[in-house]
Amino acid sequence: MSRDDPFAGGVAPRLRRLDRDLAEAIVDAQCRDWTADRPDRVGFARLGQVRREVGRAAARYRVSPRAVDRTAAPAVLLAGLLVVAPLLWLAPDPGRPLPLAAIAVAGLWAADLFRAGLRRLRIRRARHAPDRAAPIDDPFRYARARRTIESCAAAARADRSYRRRGAAADLEYALDWLSAAQEELPRVR
Repeated sequence: MSRDDPFAGGVAPRLRRLDRDLAEAIVDAQCRDWTADRPDRVGFARLGQVRREVGRAAARYRVSPRAVDRTAAPAVLLAGLLVVAPLLWLAPDPGRPLPLAAIAVAGLWAADLFRAGLRRLRIRRARHAPDRAAPIDDPFRYARARRTIESCAAAARADRSYRRRGAAADLEYALDWLSAAQEELPRVR
């Protein structure tokens, strides 16, 4: 994949994607351990260590989670404008404080309701999505994670900032933990 090119830059988004991927695999492994579908107390602990090291490397890049996703912010802005603009146009004297405050509150409420509706649609769509294979048993997940970690470590080693170069060591530890977690996979004969 071109996004895992070590010279493409953008280490922080790749680490964020890898963190989400690892979180999904860890939750799956814990659930399967608790239901004794595949008792494995070591696999998700080792994947947890990988996630911890990736998190340390990401902290060196000051990766922070987004407050809202990319689709919700424009939709909320559009909903607010669709309510506020007609109210401003229809108000007899929109320059006075009381009508202006009422219009602003109506715009905020409309934007909040629209955002809640979008969230509800996403939840409903996720409930009706077909189940996928268990993430922890997928050997390609480990190969993708290894390739991403190696490319991020190479980019971190080439960075000018000593702080970001330190992320390479964290990612090397993550590679060690990833190989230990991969050794725990059941062998298919």
